[in-house]
Amino acid sequence: MVVDRIGAVADYRYELLGHLLSGNLFAEPYLVTLLPDAEPYVTFQHPGLKFLYFLSGEVTYRYGAKAIDVRAGDSLLFEATALHGIEAIHSQPVSYLSVVFTLRE
Repeated sequence: MVVDRIGAVADYRYELLGHLLSGNLFAEPYLVTLLPDAEPYVTFQHPGLKFLYFLSGEVTYRYGAKAIDVRAGDSLLFEATALHGIEAIHSQPVSYLSVVFTLRE
């Protein structure tokens, strides 16, 4: 299911793959695809942990003060409270699995 996420950036397509709400844990897995006109965006910031698994393309991904080059087969796991996002797009198409884990209050 393609969804409009709060804070979503133009030309970033989010497909919700499922969701889990169990007690205080909430998990949201998405397939994220950058459409041809997508621009880098490094100011995502939200509560929880984020796991990314890159399926295609090559990008520079920024997390706080760190930037790392990633490509298909690479993964990242980090606290999403730091500013984060794709800093540069080197090779398209870009798609990745994004799973956000948050605790409900």
